Amino acid sequence: MKKVTGISLQQQVLKSSTQFLRYRVNGEKGAIFSLQIKDSSSPNKFYNFVTDTFTNTFTSENTLQNIVIDSGSFEGRVKIPAASGGAEYRFLVLVDPFFNSQATGQNSFLLTKDITQEADVTVRFSTASDQAAANFEGLGVNVGSVSGSANQTAKSQITVTDYGLADAADGLSLGYKFEIDLDRRTHKVADSLQPIDSDFFTSQSKTTSGSGSSATAMVLTNVDNLAIGMSLVSITSSTVTTSGSLGVLTFPTITAIDTDTKTVTLSSAHSWADNKAVVFRAYGAELIADSTGGVFEFNNFNIKPVNVSGVAIAPDNFGTIKVSASSTGTSIAIDNIRGVSAGSRIFGSSIDTSSNKNLITAVHASGTPITVNNNQIVRDNMDLTVLGSSSYVFINGSITILTFPSISTDIFYDIDRAVVLATLS
Repeated sequence: MKKVTGISLQQQVLKSSTQFLRYRVNGEKGAIFSLQIKDSSSPNKFYNFVTDTFTNTFTSENTLQNIVIDSGSFEGRVKIPAASGGAEYRFLVLVDPFFNSQATGQNSFLLTKDITQEADVTVRFSTASDQAAANFEGLGVNVGSVSGSANQTAKSQITVTDYGLADAADGLSLGYKFEIDLDRRTHKVADSLQPIDSDFFTSQSKTTSGSGSSATAMVLTNVDNLAIGMSLVSITSSTVTTSGSLGVLTFPTITAIDTDTKTVTLSSAHSWADNKAVVFRAYGAELIADSTGGVFEFNNFNIKPVNVSGVAIAPDNFGTIKVSASSTGTSIAIDNIRGVSAGSRIFGSSIDTSSNKNLITAVHASGTPITVNNNQIVRDNMDLTVLGSSSYVFINGSITILTFPSISTDIFYDIDRAVVLATLS
């Protein structure tokens, strides 16, 4: 009997897009086999070797019949259709002893080989904050949706252009604080606060299976896409203990994962009830890759102040406020306090800027006056420029997807380190 020894495929997994797949059937010279290819989705379909399509009806065209192996192997190519939801295919090498041939292995009449076609996944960019959502109009908006095959190498890109956040929904709308350069009379988000790799994260929501009291071993309904080093950020109906300050908070982390018992070990003890939602974050490109399988690069991200929605502040273009009553003193009545923070500075034709006299020391939420460091002379309807605060910011940058993740993934930029809320005093 001539031996048919095996079948190999050019790839281990398939992209979700249409492609050609090469296969090789190995064996002794003169061995004879037939080939069928089954699409295992419901209903099952078989490959038609004449039309290069998978069909629900089965005819002689769905079998590549009585192929003679020459020189140790036979090679062919089949067309795999696009499948956004993924698919499973099985190659069936049929060997009939009537042709003096047999397959090696436990079944002398059949050899099989399976291959998976990955489903499409989607990657999006968004923003997140652990501060009050009312301070950030536009927070959480998803942009830059890009789709591709799961786990496939790529060089796709999400470009983030003027992603706007506004302090416009909390009633005060004081805005955000910025670093001031008095010599140049400019303000900006400080270089040390601009986005870095560890400011980006993905999130995984899980459910507890059983309760815990001051415990570090948390049993979950599943531990899919969790990785050692991920941060526990919330437990429904309970509190997560953190350290540090807003923007540089340190969360408890996963120190071990038992996939058999679906148990994660936490770096500090917490309490929780059964069947409660818990949320973990993977901060930074390395942990994001461990969690999702996606390989990402975060390129040239920056945040800049904006004076009005859609108009970026140039180095010499400050925010503007209008005086609502003539006065002499440290209290200046203005039309509104939008985009005005303590710590900012005012400038105008009669404003004394020497020795920090124009420094805003207080903003009064009950009305519109601001308090400055020293007496100033102002007149009604006078325009003043403000340096050091604004109601808006723009986020710009790009994400390069080197490898698509195994699951659809939202990548969040944690704005808490860079976007500092304005204050009344």
